[in-house]
Amino acid sequence: MAAQDTVISGVSERVSWRYAVPGRRDLRVDMLRGIALVMMVVAHTEVMSVFNIFTWERLGLTTGAEGFVIMSGFMLGMLNRIRLQKEYLLTISYNLVRRAWKIYQVNLVIILSVLLLAQVPFINTFEITHFTDRYAGISYSLIPVTPQIRETWFNIILYLQIGPHQTQILGLYIFLLLASPLMLWMLSRGRVAWLLLISLALYVFYQFNHVRLTVSQFEFAFPLLAWQLIYVLGMCCGWYKDELTSLARTGMGHFVIVVMVIFALGMMFIAQNHTNPFMPPALMMHVIPPADFNWFYRTLAAKNALGPMRVLDDFCLIITVYLVLTYLWRPIERAVGWFLIPLGQHSLYTFIIHVYFVLMASQLVHFDLWQQAWIRNTVVHAAILMALWLMAKYEVGGKFIPN
Repeated sequence: MAAQDTVISGVSERVSWRYAVPGRRDLRVDMLRGIALVMMVVAHTEVMSVFNIFTWERLGLTTGAEGFVIMSGFMLGMLNRIRLQKEYLLTISYNLVRRAWKIYQVNLVIILSVLLLAQVPFINTFEITHFTDRYAGISYSLIPVTPQIRETWFNIILYLQIGPHQTQILGLYIFLLLASPLMLWMLSRGRVAWLLLISLALYVFYQFNHVRLTVSQFEFAFPLLAWQLIYVLGMCCGWYKDELTSLARTGMGHFVIVVMVIFALGMMFIAQNHTNPFMPPALMMHVIPPADFNWFYRTLAAKNALGPMRVLDDFCLIITVYLVLTYLWRPIERAVGWFLIPLGQHSLYTFIIHVYFVLMASQLVHFDLWQQAWIRNTVVHAAILMALWLMAKYEVGGKFIPN
């Protein structure tokens, strides 16, 4: 009898690990966004630390930026389907345009503040006014290096042609938000197939032509025609969240999920064979020949252009991590939830201010991925992340910084 009670107790404990948090807010999504934010902050603070070992394309050929865009589309689709039951599309569209305008204003403030900080003699703004190819050792200025007339400065600022590369993705968000009312209209009219076909056509067109729709700086790292695909896919998943959840409980749904998890694990194996020159060889696998990996990476899983295998990996990895959080929620939430959830709930807010923490870090340590000062660099990354967590938790400046 005692043994039976022990077994029942053990089963009950395992079941209690599952996600069962009351309320409409899904904390698993917040944790996913928190993970994506950590990945981006570590990547933008360009020193080699223990954090890089776990975040630098180690879970798969994916980055935090892709997770951000997908989650943004997902939340927008899910929430606005509910809102459209009570509000007019025109009202929601107006709110989306207002949000885009607010992010645009924040972008202008960041650019102007960086230009002002660059004039202060004792502040070294090199790391936020230049993009450095660490492997080649070549730096590219992100602000004009020659005198410009007033009209030129006016135009390059208004068109977001300059600014820190750490916050370029904000420009992408502006255009995606401006296009969102049309996407929501198509979804509300049941024209999801047309929306997906148009989005896919634009993505394929970019893969062959590499056309940039705007003159804004963000297009070099986040080309709009490519990145809109994962945003649209995320929005469609959010819109049909309930239907997809029901489908996932069927036999066919189980099969699809298993295939997605296997694909994510396969891509994770491929990622361990990365030819990243900054990662210590002892931490990498060497099963796939470097030439084969490089071909696969550049042809099918390109980072900026979002190769097709990278897009698949993005969604399969998110599903896999979401399942892990679902079934092992309690131990994971106890271990890292206190940190990741507040960051995820204030992801845009935290992302906006992280560029200034990157600037502060660059005053104290020289950014260099070749130098493996593990203890010092890990402390630097941990200090920045903890400072961002404290600001997010207490919402410092939350009245004027959007979230």
